[in-house]
Amino acid sequence: MNHHPPADDRSPEQLVAAGALRRHTDPRPHPALGHSPIAYVSTALWAELTSLAIAPAAAEATAVALLHTIAAEAVDAALAPGNESAPHNDLYVTHPAHIGANRRTVWFQRSGPHGPITASFAP
Repeated sequence: MNHHPPADDRSPEQLVAAGALRRHTDPRPHPALGHSPIAYVSTALWAELTSLAIAPAAAEATAVALLHTIAAEAVDAALAPGNESAPHNDLYVTHPAHIGANRRTVWFQRSGPHGPITASFAP
């Protein structure tokens, strides 16, 4: 298992400015993510989550609720067989789940030690 996304030297804030990420304003910590909050969400993941809302007015609330549900199922990637040498608490992964029409895996990647967590689809 490759436990790192493709190299991108831009900071999360530069990725927000480029439109690749959006800030996630819900500061609640997630037990499955080492009690860290999700700070950023990829725009692709956010678009898929908001598209599942039954009404446009509920899009953000739906996306937040789904993201919390997905995060609750995440496990430390370092615990996966064959990935034991990976650093602990820097990547959390989910089993593929239906998000829209496809089964997708979601990664919760930490930016450095004790850094913010970014949620995105696995590359």
